[in-house]
Order: sequence, then C-alpha cells, then structure tokens
Amino acid sequence: MMHTERVKDRTVTKTWSAGLYLRLSRDDDKYESESISSQRDILQDFVRRNPDITVFDIYVDDGFTGTNFDRPDFKRMEDDLRAKRINCIIVKDLSRFARNCIEIGNYLSILFPYLKTRFICVNDNVDSYLDPESLDNISTKFKNLINDEYCRDISVKVKSSLTI
Repeated sequence: MMHTERVKDRTVTKTWSAGLYLRLSRDDDKYESESISSQRDILQDFVRRNPDITVFDIYVDDGFTGTNFDRPDFKRMEDDLRAKRINCIIVKDLSRFARNCIEIGNYLSILFPYLKTRFICVNDNVDSYLDPESLDNISTKFKNLINDEYCRDISVKVKSSLTI
C-alpha cells in the first residue's frame, strides 16, 4: 500500500530506501546460517508486499552479540543512514536489532526520529511511520526488557559453568 502526503497543494508518494538488518549471536542458535536465511526470507517477503519500500542493502552480523552495537554491518548500516542512503531499517524482531534496552531506547527515541528514519520490526508489529505509538507501547518496552534480561541470564549461566 502506497502512502501519500499533501505537500503545498500537491500529493507526494512517500517512498522508503530500506536497509534490511539481520543478526544472530552464536548463543542464540546453533543453526546460524538457517536463521540468517530465514530472517532474510521474512524481510524480503515483507518488502515484496510493500511497494513503497525498496531495498538499498542487506546488512548481516552473523555471530555477533546484540548486547552492544559494536558490529561491523550495523556500523555500515548506520553510516548509510547518516549519509541518507537509507531512511528505513527493517528487522525481523526487536531481539535481532539489539538486546540492550537502554541503547535500543536511544535509537528509537532519539537517533531515528532525528534522522527521520522509519523503523519496522516485522514480527513484533512495530512501524514508526504507520503506527508511531507501537514504539512506545508497553508490549515493545516489555519485549526489549526481556531480550536484555535473556543475555544477562545466559551470561550468568556460562560464568557459573566455567567455575565448576
């Protein structure tokens, strides 16, 4: 579905140049390549159903933690965002974007609005353009908190197994 906006007595179709972001930590799944392929398929299917979105590039961080943003393709995607090559980021779900609720909040509440970036989480029904409230609802906040806590829990379990 195309989205139009009125600009000084003319109708403009809003189009989006998207970066598809895929991430998988070694701790998340032992079948990394299958999960990355699955994420790619889900996002490409979403784009096919939304003709106002074109894919600029696909960014893949396979084997990188979501607890920080020190990931090579994430940095490349952020560079493309700041250079205005993309204005939309699409992820399968919030946990693929990151597992650090404070930093996610900084991106969703500060950086993306500042850069006029549309943010879409396909499986979590988050779309900052079509449904801005979806970024700030309790469900989204709760999912981010659970994703963050998952990493803490895994870390504690790994550390305790190493001390035995």
